[in-house]
Amino acid sequence: MNAIIAQPKDHAAAILVIDDDANNLAIVSSLLQEYSYTIYVAEDGESGIRRALLTRPDLILLDVLMPGIDGFETCQRLKAVEATRDIPVIFMTALAEMDQKVRGFDAGAVDYIIKPLQREEVLARVGVHIHLRHLAKELQETNASLEKRVEDRTASLASTNDELQKEIAERKLAEEALAIKQEQLEALNLSLEQRVIEEVEKNLQKDRLLFQNTRLAAMGELLNNIAHQWRQPLNKIALLIQGCLYESNEGKLEHESFKSCVNRCMEHITYLSNTINSFQSFFMPEGEPGKFDPCETVEKSLALVRSSYEENGISVRIMNNGSVPMMGFRNAFSQAVLSILNNAQQVLLERGTPQRLIEVECLYRDGKNIVTISDNGGGIDEKIIGKIFDPYFTTKFKAQGTGLGLYMAKMIIEKNMGGRLSARNTQAGAEFTIELPLPDS
Repeated sequence: MNAIIAQPKDHAAAILVIDDDANNLAIVSSLLQEYSYTIYVAEDGESGIRRALLTRPDLILLDVLMPGIDGFETCQRLKAVEATRDIPVIFMTALAEMDQKVRGFDAGAVDYIIKPLQREEVLARVGVHIHLRHLAKELQETNASLEKRVEDRTASLASTNDELQKEIAERKLAEEALAIKQEQLEALNLSLEQRVIEEVEKNLQKDRLLFQNTRLAAMGELLNNIAHQWRQPLNKIALLIQGCLYESNEGKLEHESFKSCVNRCMEHITYLSNTINSFQSFFMPEGEPGKFDPCETVEKSLALVRSSYEENGISVRIMNNGSVPMMGFRNAFSQAVLSILNNAQQVLLERGTPQRLIEVECLYRDGKNIVTISDNGGGIDEKIIGKIFDPYFTTKFKAQGTGLGLYMAKMIIEKNMGGRLSARNTQAGAEFTIELPLPDS
């Protein structure tokens, strides 16, 4: 099957790649050139249309989201021109919703490739549609040849009945060949779907590993915060015990003084015990969604790390403007919030921001619980703002970060809870917005 999907010299096939991201153009071009395809590139819809009219490629790979005219309009304009109407178009997009796919097929596309691009899927889908294109051309040429021959025979009136029967037989053979090729294509499509299913399963396994790695990283951060939470109470207990010992050695230890010391020690010990319970519940697995209030969960999450923030001179304000209880995964939501808070803390410390401030606002609007987390750290570089949710993307040294925190926060909010996580720059810094639709809304 690979000989059909990734045929290296399949009629010297030419492919036009239209994408405004130079990195994507380089990746796709490099991948396809390995199989001796002739590659043309364009960085927007207008230049892509001009290049298609000039080169007449066998296949067009078209990005959906581009400046100027987007992929849908570009495809419609290509299909409106006789010279490019029959060139198959495959969309490359991160938009996986069904209505987006339907819109693409209505525009004239023949297939979709979902970003991030998978090497085997790209080669498989490109190979199939290149092969289909060549089969279509062969069939068109065959039919045109047969029609011409029949026309010549009829015009000359020199053919005999045997010759006419021969022409009919040739057409029948061509139809039988077409039927055989159609069966081959159907089998190829079935095999392609199986390979896509296998690739999806591999990606799911990678996602599970990413979740586990991020959970371990979060556990390490929380253990560090336990040290911050426990240090002051333990110091107080030590001072109380030393004070009792000193009074005892001096013969000044009275019953009421000793009782007061014991009571204060027990208060600190109870606080330490409650802290352990809070951290333990944070990592408790959730089999089923439960009812929780997003703002209360944010407050409890912040309580786990507040000591670390205070030590670093970071003020955190929580404004509850009307969030409502909802069904969902409380602990997973808490982990996503802590990932965003930790990211803000790291930015404030790295940039040495004076009067460091993080603000969290919780509200209910249009059937959604909305949580915004903003800081005054100067914002996100516009060159990388579109990549901050990519797995393993980090601006820190490898020893300082895994690049998984924001990626996993987005996966938790969007895949586990059916919500949306986005980021933008404000005048003061960065703002992350979590939108959680209520199931009954």
